[in-house]
Amino acid sequence: MRSIKEWQKVITEYAVDHGFNWTPGDIDTLLLRIHSEVSEASEAARDENKEELAEEMADIFIRLVNACEVMGIDLEDEVRKKHDRNLLRGKLHGRKRK
Repeated sequence: MRSIKEWQKVITEYAVDHGFNWTPGDIDTLLLRIHSEVSEASEAARDENKEELAEEMADIFIRLVNACEVMGIDLEDEVRKKHDRNLLRGKLHGRKRK
């Protein structure tokens, strides 16, 4: 099984090979593409289409790891650090729920 870092490299190499030569200056476009995939996943969830939802979730991951690689972010390390911080938080944090 590949690590997240390996996926970052494989997916970005594929993107470059297919003419998507993103640079850090393209971060707004990359984030909008992630947003688009999240919107498609939301639509699939509303339609209760689990197969389509699964595919859109994969698209979100693909766009995310590509953006991270372009920006020089080690997503695997960042997820690990964030999870470690989350373990120190109480059960509910952030905004109060009604």
